[in-house]
Amino acid sequence: MENQQGMIFKGIYEFEDPSGILLAAKIPIAGSADLYSGSTIIVKPNQTALFIYKGQIAEVLQPGNFQVKTENFPILTRLANWKFDFESPLRCEIWFFTTSIFIGRRWGTTQPIICDFPGAQSVPIRAYGIYNIVLRDPQKFYLTLVGNKTSFDIAEIETLVQSQITETLPKALTVVPDLATLNKSQMAVAKELLVPVNETLQQYGVELVSLQVISLVPSQEVLQALDSKVAMNVIGNKQEYLLYKAANSLEANVGGKEKGSSDSMQLMMGLMLGKSFMDLDFKEKEKALLTTQQEPAEMLKACPKCNATVNVGDKFCSSCGGQIT
Repeated sequence: MENQQGMIFKGIYEFEDPSGILLAAKIPIAGSADLYSGSTIIVKPNQTALFIYKGQIAEVLQPGNFQVKTENFPILTRLANWKFDFESPLRCEIWFFTTSIFIGRRWGTTQPIICDFPGAQSVPIRAYGIYNIVLRDPQKFYLTLVGNKTSFDIAEIETLVQSQITETLPKALTVVPDLATLNKSQMAVAKELLVPVNETLQQYGVELVSLQVISLVPSQEVLQALDSKVAMNVIGNKQEYLLYKAANSLEANVGGKEKGSSDSMQLMMGLMLGKSFMDLDFKEKEKALLTTQQEPAEMLKACPKCNATVNVGDKFCSSCGGQIT
């Protein structure tokens, strides 16, 4: 007889999982295993098997082929007071566990995490990444998570891992020195997450082999503000940057298909803003020009004939043409 998770044929019990998603499965799924003297249990590499008798873990089997005999299963024999008469089987549960590494499992924040950075308070951050997980202790796993299930797949443990990462993330983000170095700090954040998350998962018999933070993303408003800051630094002048923004706004409105009172108002405000910056810029340049044209008082003197102002060192007056001695 063959089922989805395992095979039973002529007293042979083994576990196969073509889907590759099962952490644990009971063989057979329905009912209990009937063990006769000479029945065989095959535990494949990266598997562990447990014999469960009346709710207690009776035997733990590592990879190998095991033939049912009283001398091979002393704990089970003692618990069941088992003596083979080749007719009455021993009924118990056989659980198989996958101990290979499940790779590339994704995690991410469902809601932004509010964080404080130097110069930026209450910044919403979203985080995404992947992790690799392995089942280290089948006995702990069975006692804490399996319960009355007949199988347990990787998706069910992902919810637990996700909640632990999300709970630990705010504290892990404190290693980020400032908002500008957010993405450069992904490895440091991952290290801060791995240890405390594994401390919690240890009680369930599972462990994160590795954890990666692929992306740390602020909210859209924060990203737009950072883009504006970079653009202003590139242009080098705040007034010129604002004028550039006003020009882009005008271009977007002129090129838009939908017209209305709001578009007209935006056009007028853009023109007024541009004019005010141009006037201010002209006045500043005019002031700078006048400043450079002014000469210090000690560099000037009066013409002895017409009292016109001339530079020290001039030999002739530029007003009357007289010679200056």
